[in-house]
Amino acid sequence: MFPLNCSSIYKMPEGYEPPDDLADDTNYPNLNSRDYAKRPLNHTTQMHDAWECLSINSPDTEVEGNVVIACNKLNGREWVGSLWGFEKYDVIKNKTLGGSNKASFKLQCESLITGMEFVTKNILLLALNTGKMQLWSTYSEVRNAKNPYCLFLIGERCEHMELITSTSTFITNESKALTACKRGTVKIWDMGSADLFLEKSFQFAHSDAITGLAASLTNDYIFLTCSLDKSCLIWDDREIRPALALYENHDVRFKDVRWSPENNDCITYAGDECGYILTIDKRSPKKYLDKSKYFDRPIRKIRPHHDNLAVIADTNIVKVSKIPNHAICYENFDSQHFTRDCSWLSSTELLTVGFDGKLRFHNIE
Repeated sequence: MFPLNCSSIYKMPEGYEPPDDLADDTNYPNLNSRDYAKRPLNHTTQMHDAWECLSINSPDTEVEGNVVIACNKLNGREWVGSLWGFEKYDVIKNKTLGGSNKASFKLQCESLITGMEFVTKNILLLALNTGKMQLWSTYSEVRNAKNPYCLFLIGERCEHMELITSTSTFITNESKALTACKRGTVKIWDMGSADLFLEKSFQFAHSDAITGLAASLTNDYIFLTCSLDKSCLIWDDREIRPALALYENHDVRFKDVRWSPENNDCITYAGDECGYILTIDKRSPKKYLDKSKYFDRPIRKIRPHHDNLAVIADTNIVKVSKIPNHAICYENFDSQHFTRDCSWLSSTELLTVGFDGKLRFHNIE
């Protein structure tokens, strides 16, 4: 028998008014959860608070284009994502997104969005946490002359067995893209036939989850990967043994890797869990040229641009340094939550998004 004071805890609330079909239901004592399960889910496209990804489909010298943000819902019984595209000109002019009513296009996804990259100016590659890849057309005057911003699913494939952790596209080849997943697999995609076609798959690229993926800026056969197995590899998919160690047996796990836009694809940057950025020359691998401390938390994203290097970590701080000496020239602590992604809007302006649900502008002197 329960103590007498439990009767007041487990009794039906005085203001509880169940629907007619649940009024006499005694099979489920927890009437509140039963009522909640009966409610229909809201599938309307919503801008959720957890802003995960940011992508811009035009160079920093152009005003025309789109700023696209991926948002995830990380609470409730259904975790889903949504995609929002805005005019780049309006974002530059107003220094804000202008709300959901100003969106040029939007998309409700069935699962969480973990990555996105523009293949061309109007073709977007979307990665989901279910291992599914989607290829979307964002703009087409042929399909709809009155409203050319009409999303159209070009292709869809589910080849990864686990969550997709990284995506990357080639500047030199618009029909080729890369994806990597938590299982340590790298896949090369061909989109030349107006569909998603799996060209190659490296099942055991790393012995742990791949955390960083970077396509070469000058060669569409070469790319970089880094992993939680404490190694960073350089790949050439034309070779029988395509991977070579760029840096291995590091003290801690790697979190992101990027090519330097200068030096003809010779210099690379790798960030680790201790907040360090390693500068490595591919011509002399397995040793670093420089090791600079940026954060006390794991590095999340590295975004080089001319002589600036933007770095964010698993914190709310944004830092920009001057390369090659890695002297910090800008810091920002305004965000009240984790910063998740960043992208260069111009040569002196950086955009960041995070779990505080805001697009933040950073002017770099």
